[in-house]
Amino acid sequence: MIRSLLSLSLAASLLLLLIAPPAPLAVAGATASPEKEQEVKIILERMEADVLAFRSAMESAYADRCSTETLTQCAYSNYNDCTSSLPNQICMEPEELIMSACGSGQECNALWSKTVSTVTFPSALAQGYNANPTDPELIETACYTRRTEEYMVDKYKDDQAFWSQYG
Repeated sequence: MIRSLLSLSLAASLLLLLIAPPAPLAVAGATASPEKEQEVKIILERMEADVLAFRSAMESAYADRCSTETLTQCAYSNYNDCTSSLPNQICMEPEELIMSACGSGQECNALWSKTVSTVTFPSALAQGYNANPTDPELIETACYTRRTEEYMVDKYKDDQAFWSQYG
């Protein structure tokens, strides 16, 4: 479904560009320089490539959603902020994070690890044992999308230099 939505959106955007190419940028009678237009083109091409790469990462994760590895990792990788043992866990200081469901903020009220992602569900969706969700589709989605975390972290690191030039 994600692939379809992204592909449809991208196809529609490209079709619009082919049918009605954008006019030169104009602000109060001025036009953008060719250099600035080229810079915008580079940014848009980069964004398009990033969307397609992310789509591929999601497709791969979805294709592996029922693999033994995905299910095993998921069983040991979804954490509850109040009660779970997290790798490298710390008690968050009240000025950093107060989770009223876990405590008042006077003492350790949330266990947190800044080294792993966690999935937190709204209470309306987490009505099972230990405030876990019971909807199989929600559980499956939380499990397989975790496989994209490494891609996103690596992509962020790889792209920092490129995007930092734009502020």
